[in-house]
Amino acid sequence: MTLIEKVKAAIEREHLISGGAHIMAGISGGMDSVALLHILHRLGYALTAAHLNHSIRGAEADADEAFVQDLCATLGIECVTRKTDVPALAKEGGLSLEMAAREARHDFFRTFSPRCIALAHHADDQLETFFLRAARGTGPAGLGGMRFFQCLENAVGTPRLRNQIIFIRPMLGIRRSEISQWLEKEGLEWREDASNSDESIPRNFVRHQILPNLGKLNERAAENILRTMEILRDEEDHPEKASRRREARDRLIEFGVNPTFDAVERFIEFSSRTDGTTLLDLEGVRITNEYGKVGRAVLGEPKTVEMEEGTGILRGPWQASVSLEKIAGREVSVRTPRPGDRMKPYGMEGSKKLQDIFTDLKIPKAQRADWPVVTCGGEIIWLPGYHIARGWELGSETEPALHLFASGIASTH
Repeated sequence: MTLIEKVKAAIEREHLISGGAHIMAGISGGMDSVALLHILHRLGYALTAAHLNHSIRGAEADADEAFVQDLCATLGIECVTRKTDVPALAKEGGLSLEMAAREARHDFFRTFSPRCIALAHHADDQLETFFLRAARGTGPAGLGGMRFFQCLENAVGTPRLRNQIIFIRPMLGIRRSEISQWLEKEGLEWREDASNSDESIPRNFVRHQILPNLGKLNERAAENILRTMEILRDEEDHPEKASRRREARDRLIEFGVNPTFDAVERFIEFSSRTDGTTLLDLEGVRITNEYGKVGRAVLGEPKTVEMEEGTGILRGPWQASVSLEKIAGREVSVRTPRPGDRMKPYGMEGSKKLQDIFTDLKIPKAQRADWPVVTCGGEIIWLPGYHIARGWELGSETEPALHLFASGIASTH
């Protein structure tokens, strides 16, 4: 899907623009807002561009204004500009430059009619907001970040009244790198704000120091944070959806499936079906749905466990991958269950008795005594048919791993 198609899909999915609506597009002249203006123009929306010269950067700010006026003239888009002395407003009001600029923009937007303002906030802005608010201290509502749709003078979720100022953010789910690549591919120009490199500004510090290093923690860290923010927004704005997610998460843990965002979403959709008998495989675990009644497939009995070193992450009830670095040269052995055995399942807090896990998995009592248990350093690291232990997982597909294989058969019931 192209960038333009993604923006169009977001507008339709989030119901951001009604048919025939006239849109004010806030444009600074920077990369993000220039991309949004071009995209909305190509999608055929009736547009007026709005540019506020903050008077913070002197001649550079005046050049930004001239650039925006020239761009709009080229595209045949009406352009409304205003010049405001934001440094003076900040001094008079005892505000930071950032807060004074924000209030000046809102005052500017209040002069428009209609009052639907398209803003160019994107996914990286969301990530920056997450870290800034987390560092400052906030609750789930704050960590949820910005919304695709926001009424300036009313809380999220209030009716869209005629005189309200409405912000829409069609690019909120798109990463900055994708926007930059699209502009370069299209040969489109934009203005660079030199102050964006000033890392004494907290947002710039997050942008230049924290976000580029997220991948060192986890190659999907940014994606996972954005999905967490989506869940937090849903819990704040749609409590009933949050309740469904919690129920789905609990069921997946019961079935021995790591309750990732994707797994939860797929399970919610799967469990809502009532049209017959259907199957869903998640991480090698087979889940059944018989006319709306959801359950886990009955597992057969594993006979042996084989091991080999390699890379990549194997998933499923009868194969697993554990960190070779964590093993650190110690012996990995296979034994049968002992009274009082416990393990710390990956994806769960605390520990759990093997006896309780066998019961949850509906393993026949006659099979439990001979069920293989994989250990290292006196700790259970994998129970075939279930999960590896927490702390033994791999951080990425490229880390050295010990692959474990157990013979077994999954049968439905």
